Amino acid sequence: MTKKIAIIIFGIVLWFLPHPPEISAEAWQLFAVFITTIFSVIIGAFNILVASVLGMVIAVITGTIEPKTAFSGFSNDIVLLIVVAFLIAKAVVKSGLGKRIALLMIRRFGSTTLGLGYSVIATDMIIAPAFPSNTARSGLLFPIIYAISIVNGSDPEKGTEKKLGSFLMFTSMFGIGLSSAMWLTAMAANPAGVVIAENYGVHIGFGTWILASSIPSIIAAIIIPWVLYKIYPPEIKNTPDAPIHAQKELKKMGSMSRDEIITAIIFILLVIFWALSDTLNINKTIIAFMGFGLLLATNVFKVKDVKKEGEALTTMIWFAILYIMSSQLNELKFMDYVGAVMAEQIEFLPKRIAFVLLVFVYIALHYLFVSQTAHMLALLGVFLGAAVSLGIDPAPLALMLLFATNYFSVITPQGSSCNILYISSGFITPNEVYKYGGILVFLSFVIYMVFGLPWISLVI
Repeated sequence: MTKKIAIIIFGIVLWFLPHPPEISAEAWQLFAVFITTIFSVIIGAFNILVASVLGMVIAVITGTIEPKTAFSGFSNDIVLLIVVAFLIAKAVVKSGLGKRIALLMIRRFGSTTLGLGYSVIATDMIIAPAFPSNTARSGLLFPIIYAISIVNGSDPEKGTEKKLGSFLMFTSMFGIGLSSAMWLTAMAANPAGVVIAENYGVHIGFGTWILASSIPSIIAAIIIPWVLYKIYPPEIKNTPDAPIHAQKELKKMGSMSRDEIITAIIFILLVIFWALSDTLNINKTIIAFMGFGLLLATNVFKVKDVKKEGEALTTMIWFAILYIMSSQLNELKFMDYVGAVMAEQIEFLPKRIAFVLLVFVYIALHYLFVSQTAHMLALLGVFLGAAVSLGIDPAPLALMLLFATNYFSVITPQGSSCNILYISSGFITPNEVYKYGGILVFLSFVIYMVFGLPWISLVI
C-alpha cells in the first residue's frame, strides 16, 4: 500500500509541475502519466497490466489523449503479430514438433545449460541476415526454446520456470537484439538509420556494417550469456545424461506424426515468407495469420485451444497501451525537446566525453520508447546533428548509435516487440527485465565502447 500511495503522489506532483515553455502542456502531462506508469512497475506498486490500464484511463479522462488515439494501439499490426506468433508457438508444442526439435537440440548441445544458451544465440546470428524482422525471428526461435524448457520439466504453470526456461528465454530475448546489431539486414530499422546517417555525410554499406559490428558483437555474444548465467542462474546447470535421454525419447516418438508433418510444412512456409516479405511486399502480420489459419484449418490447433490462451490477450492489452503512449510522446515533439536540451548540456565538454555521453543518453532514453524504430527515427538525426555541431566525427557515432538501437532492446519489458513474446510465456517477469535487462544493456554499452569503438576507428 505504501508503494501505491508513493507512486500516486509522484504522478500528481509531476503532473502539476511547471512544464518547459518549449513543449505543450499536453506533452508534459502525457510524460507524467507515462513515466509514472513505468515507475509503478519498476518499484512493484502495480503489475504491468494494471499500471498500463490505469495510465490509459487517466490519459483519456483528463483529455491528454483522445479515445480514438488511445484505442488505436489495439489494431497495430505488430501487436497482432505478437499475439499470433504466441499462438503458433503453442501449436508447435501441441503438435509434438516442438518436442522433436527440442530433443534434437538437446542431443547435440544439451550436456550443459550454458551450452544450450550459446546454441540459441549462434542459431539466431546465423539466420539473422535473411530476416529483416526481429519480431519474425523471435516467432521462429520462441517455440523451440519453449519446447526445450517443457521437455526438461521447466514450466511456469507448475512453478518450475527457473529450472531452465527462464535463462534460455532471457538469453534468446537478448540475443535477438545482439544479432540485429550484427547484421544490417537483420532489423527493419537498420536501413532507415543508414539513410538518416547519409544526411550527415556518413556512408554505411552492408560490408562496412558487418566489419564494424563483428568484433564487439562476437565478444558480447561470448561474454553476456555467461554473465546472465551467473546473475540469473538456471537451477539445472549440468545435464550430462540429457543427450542420452533425448536420443531415447526420439526413438520412442518414432517417425513424425500427421500433425508434426503439417506443422513443419506450415512452419517452413512461414520462415520462407517472412524472409522474403520485403521482396514480395507482403505484410509480416498477415503471413503469421496465414500460418495460424492453416493450423486451425487442418485441426492441428483447435478453437478450444485458443480459448485457453488468456495470457496472449493480457500481453496484447498492456503492450498496445504503452505503445500508443510512447508514440504520442514522439508525435507531440517531447523527444525532440529532450534531444535539444541534451545537446546544449554537453556543448562545452571534451569531445571524447561528449561522444560517450551521447551514446549513453541515447540508450537511457529508450525507457521512454516502446518501439526501437520510433526511437531511432526520433533521435538518431538529433544526436548526429548535435555531434556535428560539437565537431565530433559523425561516422563512428552513427555506427555506435545504430548498434545501440538494437542491443538496448531488453532495457524494459516494452523495449522491443520481441520481448513481449518471451514475457507472455510466463518464464520471465517484467520486473526481471527491468533489473537484469538493464545490467545486460549497460554491459553491452561497455563492450561496444571498449572493444567496438577502437575497432571501428581502425577499420573505417
